[in-house]
Amino acid sequence: MKKEAAKSRYNAKNERAKHKYRQHLRCIGQRDEKTIISSLRHIRDFETFINFAGFEIYNEQVADAYIQNMLNDKKSLNYISGNIHALKEFLRWLERQHGYRSKINYCHIDYLNISTNQRKESKAMEYKKSHKFERIIEVIRKMPDTTEKEKRDKAMISLQALCTLRVSELRTVKIKNVIEEDGMYFIYACPKTMETKFAKTRHVSFVALPEDIKENVLSWLTYLQKMGFKDKDPLFPSIPSQFAQTNLLESKIKKEGIKSNTTIRNVFEKAFESAGYEYLNPHSFRHTLARYAETQNPAFLNAVKQNLGHSSIDTTLSSYGQLSVAEQRRIINQATFSH
Repeated sequence: MKKEAAKSRYNAKNERAKHKYRQHLRCIGQRDEKTIISSLRHIRDFETFINFAGFEIYNEQVADAYIQNMLNDKKSLNYISGNIHALKEFLRWLERQHGYRSKINYCHIDYLNISTNQRKESKAMEYKKSHKFERIIEVIRKMPDTTEKEKRDKAMISLQALCTLRVSELRTVKIKNVIEEDGMYFIYACPKTMETKFAKTRHVSFVALPEDIKENVLSWLTYLQKMGFKDKDPLFPSIPSQFAQTNLLESKIKKEGIKSNTTIRNVFEKAFESAGYEYLNPHSFRHTLARYAETQNPAFLNAVKQNLGHSSIDTTLSSYGQLSVAEQRRIINQATFSH
């Protein structure tokens, strides 16, 4: 029974096709490994639905049944939209491969669709909460800074307030990425040293927050250098806790980076909840900056767009800059009209 169950979860011909498709995505599609794995997971979900029959059984009836099955299973429209997009790409590639050309009808692939309203709903952006800079500064100032770990954590949240990096960037930033020119500081976000989105390179200037917030970062940087850390070492190294010979819990700094984004999020969660405020993830700081920029002049807004690494100002405004209802009301009420 176990062998039969295992066999039902596997189709050798399908696996060979997926292996070739993986090579296609990597070499021809130039996709990164994370995107490839996501596509293969969606294809695996379709395989599960057809009980691991061969992909050649696909037709318009199978497409309709698959869509209805996902809807009946209460899958989110966002998930369904992503799933059928990945599956369409795969089937369009597969239809051109030897052994499938006469078995998969290209026109039937377009039956993998949801309604126009469902597509719009799947793309709709929910409102993203964010704290204002005043509250973020308050939380940072309430953070203790006695131990090495406390100093590191305070510097970490301070840098996020100053630069609003993505979590993977914050986790992987190196000492060499902190640069000072003409008395102004910025992070040189380079894919050779940091995990940047789409391997983009950009300059991320420090926002003009109070001097003590910037000093939290710079004093931590100086401390690391005195400890023998070099340019290639992480700005926020791992500081695991362990029991010493005296059975007292102690933390020891290492010249290696933090491995998990969850560790970064835990630092933020502890800081905000300790200060008595709702925890919002580190990414929310990017919304804080974008919403502040909306109230400033166009040049500042454009600079923020570059800081955030957006190719279009529309992304900054539509995905990040949504004003709070109170701010929206204030701006509209302040408008004057000639009679």
